[in-house]
Amino acid sequence: MLDKEIWLWLSLHFGAGTPIYRKLYSHFGSLEALYDCDDADVDTIDWLANHQKKKILDKNLDHAREVISWCDYYGVNIVTPSDKEYPYPLRELEDYPAVLYYRGTLPDFENELCISVVGTRSLTMEGQRNAYNLGYGLAKGGAIVVSGMAKGIDGVAQKGALYAGGSSVAVLGSGIDVIYPKENAALMEKLMRVGVVMTEYPPHTPPSGTNFPIRNRIISGLSVATVVVEADINSGSLITAKCALKQGRDLFAFPGPVNSYASKGTNRLISDGAKVATEAIDILENYMDSYTGINLSASKQKPDLSRANRVASNNFSQDSFYSNIKSAYSESIKQTKTKKENPAVFDVGLLNEKEKMVYDNMEFNKPTSLDSISKIDLQVSELASILTMLEIKGAIESAPGGFYIKK
Repeated sequence: MLDKEIWLWLSLHFGAGTPIYRKLYSHFGSLEALYDCDDADVDTIDWLANHQKKKILDKNLDHAREVISWCDYYGVNIVTPSDKEYPYPLRELEDYPAVLYYRGTLPDFENELCISVVGTRSLTMEGQRNAYNLGYGLAKGGAIVVSGMAKGIDGVAQKGALYAGGSSVAVLGSGIDVIYPKENAALMEKLMRVGVVMTEYPPHTPPSGTNFPIRNRIISGLSVATVVVEADINSGSLITAKCALKQGRDLFAFPGPVNSYASKGTNRLISDGAKVATEAIDILENYMDSYTGINLSASKQKPDLSRANRVASNNFSQDSFYSNIKSAYSESIKQTKTKKENPAVFDVGLLNEKEKMVYDNMEFNKPTSLDSISKIDLQVSELASILTMLEIKGAIESAPGGFYIKK
């Protein structure tokens, strides 16, 4: 039995953003002891709810192994706290992720300066300019930009970093195979080639609104400091700022016009004690003694904005991750047409009751989204698990954008 299987088994049972992994590991002392525990062992843990005890006593590793198989097939890497590659800064978090799925190359988080840049999705022209210049300056100055690849400040800052020839880390609030937002598809491809895209959510997980606040602790946790460029008083980026402070990270904010709604959040952060930043050097000069490779002079360079939109092409590369998934999608259409003519190819008898219920609510040769399937009376997490099982059993195929094809 592999450590990776046990960590996935745990993560699929308990989900994201919970301190239970650290507490369980601390209680049992090892993964093996945790997995091998029995009823008597679990009954002594008074901080575990009854439904959580039942999950620990469910020793079935099939789902975990199926997810690993899917990741192996599509070239998705998996890293867990048992691996030396696991991001060093996350190990100290109370609620560290049990599993990270990623595509690309992980930085040396212990020795390379990582700065997260976040902000509102509804950015102003000034916010866009500031975010791009900041991402560019940080990368030129030797830092790695961490963000959520979201629409608005996040994606703009990461494009600035890539245009500067630097690297960037994107932390998703969905599965690694779900492109969100759609308009950042080319950016996502670029990040997978010269940076890294990661998520704690298993494949096929849709971008549910509840996922992003949970995801934000990883963005701040990976970084020495978080910079909020533009945010209104209700911006989700303020959650990242709170996470940074809770985790003992530094917090910076861009000041904005006092009458601008888009700057109310950042101005409040400054009044509450956040450091002021108006360019990359304001941030980098704080870490000169702690990190090598910082170049304050280079960080002052400004991008040629007339050419900046060339940073990411709208065309996918021939060997890209999503090209492979698209190829699988096209092939699944062909196979579906064949199997529609000969439905005996797939044995529905292989499915259990819930799998058959989901399968019966899909149509042959028609891409079906998780949202439309979720009308069935099942939790989203359980539905995602069932879809993975259906895919492994050969009943369905996953397609780009979180769609599924019935076979």
